[in-house]
Amino acid sequence: MPDGSFWKVRKNTFGDCLIIGEIGVIGLAEASHLAAVFLKLSFTDCSGLFAACLGVLFALGVGVLIRRRKHIFTRSRSETPAGALGEQRILYAVFGLIVISQLIFIGMGNAIYRQGDMMTETVESFLVSDGIYRVNPMTGMPYTEGMPLRLKILCLPTLYGSLCRWTGIRPAFLVQKLVPMAVLLSSYGAFSLLGRALFPTEGRKRVWFLLGVSVLLWAGAYGYGMEGFDLLCCGWRGTAIRGGVLLPWTLSLCLRRVWPGIILCILAEACMVWTFYGCGACLAAAAGLTLTLLFCRKLSGRAADRAPEKGAERGGAI
Repeated sequence: MPDGSFWKVRKNTFGDCLIIGEIGVIGLAEASHLAAVFLKLSFTDCSGLFAACLGVLFALGVGVLIRRRKHIFTRSRSETPAGALGEQRILYAVFGLIVISQLIFIGMGNAIYRQGDMMTETVESFLVSDGIYRVNPMTGMPYTEGMPLRLKILCLPTLYGSLCRWTGIRPAFLVQKLVPMAVLLSSYGAFSLLGRALFPTEGRKRVWFLLGVSVLLWAGAYGYGMEGFDLLCCGWRGTAIRGGVLLPWTLSLCLRRVWPGIILCILAEACMVWTFYGCGACLAAAAGLTLTLLFCRKLSGRAADRAPEKGAERGGAI
């Protein structure tokens, strides 16, 4: 029978902490965004509130890393022959070259897909009007009937606009170049954690897994709606962050039974994705995989219970 250890919370690794930090930034951006929307604050006040919250988050994160550094920075070890280790290094080098080529592809900007997307214009309207959704980015005129609440509560424009205000970077460059690069690297971090969950002691299989992911992303870059297309052609969107970072991390959390992180993924998705564009995918993936794992454990438990009975029958026959 399945024991209580299935529901035991496992500790996070360094990679988990990095993604948790990114989700924390999204959560603080959402809190600051909602405060500005409902209290009718200026965008300057909103970005100032966001900066103060980020300072607190950074201090807490440093404290957690210092306190738990022995566990967080401990890497799993596997018995790897010298020849296999050399092969892994070569494969990681190939993987690194593929990632660099994808970053260059994003930086060139020749395949940016913006049809129906106004993220850059929305960020620019926040900065120019010093307010949240006060000016229609399509017309440059104030809103007359407002915006649907399902769109107004999403925080990515505030997050990107705050970064532009703090750094002085042009919205188009940050949204279309820098953010997709950061999302792509975060995606590989999430897939790396998924590979470690699938192959905890087999480094060779993990690197082949990452190579397969990188090749699939390149292949998907030429098909609208594919994860590769989202990450390499419009990586600033909430759907790209969900599909490339949140979903693979959710699967790795389910396999490792790190349950609190799944809740963070569900909340982060709700802060970024339009309600009518698939919000709830992380919840569905977590529920489906968890039920599958429980079913498999139940079947293995029944098989283990039947094994002694068969052994007793054979012994009696002898």
